[in-house]
Amino acid sequence: MSNADGPASPTLVREFEAAAPALLAWARLRIRPELRVRLDPEDLVQEVGCRALLAAAGFDPARGGFRPWLFGIANRVLLEALRDLGRAGHGHVRIGPSGLHDAAATVTSITQAVARDDLVRTFLAQVERLDADDRTLLVLRGLEQLPHPQVATLLGIGEDLIRKRWQRLCDRLRSDPVFAALGEA
Repeated sequence: MSNADGPASPTLVREFEAAAPALLAWARLRIRPELRVRLDPEDLVQEVGCRALLAAAGFDPARGGFRPWLFGIANRVLLEALRDLGRAGHGHVRIGPSGLHDAAATVTSITQAVARDDLVRTFLAQVERLDADDRTLLVLRGLEQLPHPQVATLLGIGEDLIRKRWQRLCDRLRSDPVFAALGEA
């Protein structure tokens, strides 16, 4: 993908489409269930997708992969939304989709298809049953694809322990077809 592809290039759309299941799982894991009434994970994913499509010129494959770049945007959007939640008191925070109409329509279509996908819903239900430590590991290593040393630093435990925990979690989830797809995206 090059910067010449433009804001809503077919290549960037395909990259987003491949990462969308992981992004939705990430949003559901990052937004606690009690906050989902006020901040919809699908809305967050749509906003992230729109911003990514609009910021396509800022993506440089030489500096890293698409997915880490996308999750960088996702983390910023989530922080903004949480800050807005704090300001809104008890009200509902509505985010996105922002930007160009075509980008918003494309992202909305992808997000709705992913959210309706039975495999994704089954995977999300399985993830919800994981303990908090495994969910955090899945978010950081599996979905955001942070390297083992960085995950170890963030969690304040040894890299060898992170590697072993990640391997055990992968072994438990390996039979899930969505998990397998998320790992490839």
